[in-house]
Amino acid sequence: MQNDFYERVYDLIKLIPFGRVTTFGEIARTLGQYSASRLVGRAIQNINKFGNVPIHRVVFKNGGLCKKFALGGVKAQKHLLESEGIEIKRYRVDLQKYGFYFW
Repeated sequence: MQNDFYERVYDLIKLIPFGRVTTFGEIARTLGQYSASRLVGRAIQNINKFGNVPIHRVVFKNGGLCKKFALGGVKAQKHLLESEGIEIKRYRVDLQKYGFYFW
């Protein structure tokens, strides 16, 4: 059951457009699991196919980057987002400008 949830998380992350971000909570809500933000984070930490799932596009509800980002920490996530044209200020993304929502 958990593996199925993880796969659904990865499928949603693949839908986040280049140059946009979404939050752990947004992914959980879209999957109908309103209180599963941490489980979304666990799915991202356990991913084993980095190449085709742009996990760097997932941030905290306040736009904050992830200190324990699975691909090398917060600086790596910052670099990946900036390479897509996303402005980072104080390790935060402006969700009003760059946020993507599935609904």
